Amino acid sequence: MSNYTHLTVTERRRFYVWIEMGYSMSAIAKRLNRHRSTLYRELERNQSQRIYLPVKAHEKAETRRKQERVCKLQENPTLYDYVLGYLKEGWSPEQIAGRMKQENFIDRVCHETIYRYIYRKQNKDLYHCLAYKKPRRSKRFARKKQLCRFHPLRLITLRPPEIEARTTLGHWEGDSIEFQGTKRKAITTLVERKSRLVALIKNEQRFSKEVAAQIREKLEKMPKKFRRTVTFDQGSEFADYRQLEGQLKCNVFYCHSHSPWEKGSNENMNGRLRRYLPRSTDIAKISQNELDCLAKKMNNIPRKCLGFKTPKELFLQHHKSFCRTWV
Repeated sequence: MSNYTHLTVTERRRFYVWIEMGYSMSAIAKRLNRHRSTLYRELERNQSQRIYLPVKAHEKAETRRKQERVCKLQENPTLYDYVLGYLKEGWSPEQIAGRMKQENFIDRVCHETIYRYIYRKQNKDLYHCLAYKKPRRSKRFARKKQLCRFHPLRLITLRPPEIEARTTLGHWEGDSIEFQGTKRKAITTLVERKSRLVALIKNEQRFSKEVAAQIREKLEKMPKKFRRTVTFDQGSEFADYRQLEGQLKCNVFYCHSHSPWEKGSNENMNGRLRRYLPRSTDIAKISQNELDCLAKKMNNIPRKCLGFKTPKELFLQHHKSFCRTWV
């Protein structure tokens, strides 16, 4: 019963015959492998002049199913402008719907309503505002996990349970964003697991010493309690864990080989950043100041996982004076 389907014309014919034969609804439901509530609704909705005829009932159901419902966004121009405005600001439908609920809007819509309207209407103004322009949502597949090529004692499975539970601040995930036309330059992204605070670093070289030095320079500006661990994938640019552990006094962990989803907070953020930094971007024309501005923008967008608070708002609860000056 988990995958519901509408009654077919054959089922409706059998339903009609068994009603005429005097079977109870429970007995018919068992024979059709349907819930009896489905059959009661079928009788209530699809009778013609208090008589149930299977072909007429099927035509009536199909006509009703094809009728287009009027969406709230079509009826309410103010609501439409509100949704469109924040979509263009880079907010997702979930963030918009969640913020409306938090701010106690009288007229509001859920995120599924926004998605259905965008895909049904094929509105280009709205469709191109989505971060992931896909007709279907991708499924997650499990992959075979392998050992860490740097040191098996640094695998992500050895991280303390509090990191997985996101109970404390100071646990970071790092990755690189690459671009077409160059393998030497890239952008390092750092995401704090609990608050989802992000920092962006431009790398002119992808050698591990230079990358580690820039990460160290970025994180050492923070209080020690906010830089406890860093988790990377097994890219060669993150091989110099000794520099980070020695100078930052933090622990470094690595994902299993070919398992970037294990640092999901960072992967999620990288997907969001691709809206502003597509692969075709000329990285040579992007300055560190522009990346800092983009990080501030991302840190001021509400997130569903934070109860529709922004990363900066959550971080301010723990360290009010510091967050205003770092990102």
